[in-house]
Amino acid sequence: MKVFVDTGAFIAIADTDDLNHKAARLFYETQKEEGTRFLTTNFVLCETLNYLRGRVSHKAAVAFREALRKSGLFEVVAVTLPVEDAAFQIFKKYEDKDFSFTDCTSFAVMQSLKLRKVFAFDRHFEQFGSFKRFP
Repeated sequence: MKVFVDTGAFIAIADTDDLNHKAARLFYETQKEEGTRFLTTNFVLCETLNYLRGRVSHKAAVAFREALRKSGLFEVVAVTLPVEDAAFQIFKKYEDKDFSFTDCTSFAVMQSLKLRKVFAFDRHFEQFGSFKRFP
């Protein structure tokens, strides 16, 4: 099984002060034991690293990225120009929602790969429609 990982989940795992830290760690450890493969995008990683650098520390951002790479459990999909174009169509269509452009790229990647499960604390995945958010 593959699960898409959003920025909020990465932050909750990495930041011990995050309100969702315990739930995120529990979900991640349980899924890891069950053999789940995790997928994310370079846009999500960029957003996560920027957050950790700005709100936690440079050291935390570096440690996060190194741990992610060493784990071997995460596939990072590059957001290509066609994905950006699809994301922009989503972005334009949902003016009544406060989806970030990164959210829209995640939706487009998930749709293209037919992924339905997302590790996130962001209600936007449910608002968009066809995704099941965990934990």
